[in-house]
Amino acid sequence: MKRAWMILVVLGWAGCATVQLDTPEPLKVDINMKVDVEQKGGVASKPEGTVLSAAEERRMLSHQVQELKNDHKAGEGRDGFLVLKEDPKDLAYADYAKAVVAKENAARKKLFGEKAELEGKTEDQYGREFARRSREASYPGEWIQGDDGRWGKK
Repeated sequence: MKRAWMILVVLGWAGCATVQLDTPEPLKVDINMKVDVEQKGGVASKPEGTVLSAAEERRMLSHQVQELKNDHKAGEGRDGFLVLKEDPKDLAYADYAKAVVAKENAARKKLFGEKAELEGKTEDQYGREFARRSREASYPGEWIQGDDGRWGKK
């Protein structure tokens, strides 16, 4: 018993040590970061005088297109084009959605033309193949149009 008591006294005394947590000068943190700011209602645009490929245009719009799909406002049509399934109630968001769909479909039309020529197909044939791949790549809950024209959620 005496020994246990002595251990407690020693441990108690050792636990009273002071630790200095302040520093003589403030801590300095070097941070290097990049910030991209997006606003609903704006559409990604290319710098003036720059000609982008169809793939680059689509890459610039990909986040906005996915946002419309996640909101269940747009879906993948059977012809390979993006379809605005439902106009948003907010007028600014509706204008934004229409502009995104129009820009995405213009880029897709350009892409279909380029790829169809390379593969010796018509634009319609390539568009239908693109639609099939888009349906397969869609996330659960997104609108997709089957070859028979019927719409459903994946």
